Order: sequence, then C-alpha cells, then structure tokens
Amino acid sequence: MNRGLMVALVSAVIVLAVGVAGIAVYIFVLMPQGGGPAQTAAAAPVGQPVTEAAYYEMDKFVTNLGDTDRLRYIDFTIALGLRNAESEAIVTEAEPQVRDMVLKQVRALKANDLSGADGKDRLAAGVKAGLDELLAGHVTNVYVTDMVVQ
Repeated sequence: MNRGLMVALVSAVIVLAVGVAGIAVYIFVLMPQGGGPAQTAAAAPVGQPVTEAAYYEMDKFVTNLGDTDRLRYIDFTIALGLRNAESEAIVTEAEPQVRDMVLKQVRALKANDLSGADGKDRLAAGVKAGLDELLAGHVTNVYVTDMVVQ
C-alpha cells in the first residue's frame, strides 16, 4: 500500500477520534446545567403531555373585542390547568367571577393582538394574568381549545 495513503488514513482516524472525544467532554462535563438537550428531554419526555392535577373546561365565550374602528367579535373556549382537586372546587364555586374576569381581559384585546401564530398565546397569557389575581396559586396554565375572531 502507498505510504502517503496510509499516513492520510491514520491522520483522518486520529482527527475523528479527537473530535468525538471533544464532543463527549462538552456534553458530559462542560454543558450548561440549565438548558442542555439531554436535560430538556429528561424533564419533559417527548410525546407525553404535561399533566396538571386537574382540568376545568369552561363553557364557550362570545364577546366583542376592544377595536374602535369596527365591531369585532371573538368566539373561544378555554380549559384551565389546575394545581390540585381543591383548586377545581374553588374554580367551580367561583365560576361567575372567573367568567367575568375572563371577559374583562379579552375585551381589552384588539383583533391585531389575536392575529398571527402567537394570537392564542396572547389570549391565554391575558387570561392567566387575570386569573392569577383572582385565584392566586390555583391555575397553572390556560389552554385555548377553540378560537374564532370575526
């Protein structure tokens, strides 16, 4: 075999081994503790939904939005992720206040706030902010399960 070919082959194997060793050191020793891919996968297994202790599905909401140039409506449904069964009892008992607060939060939004890929997220964030004031510590997440803006 040609001596130059043999040297090139050995050199390539050494470079490859050093590269693999460097990646292994980074992953197992130097990777930041808070955001590495391995830890993210361990925290929330792929394909399994995040579970709360209880869920509360609200009846459908239909209300006007805060647009002043023309009348716009939103038709939406939300579900609340709750901390525990006690939270479910509290939300059930306070449903009129919860519905009132949700409507107040949504009526402050405009159609532009709800358009685009982040519209549902903005709606959920606004509702969650109001619920945190009304039911502090009981609602872990707000899920927009249906939404139409006209």
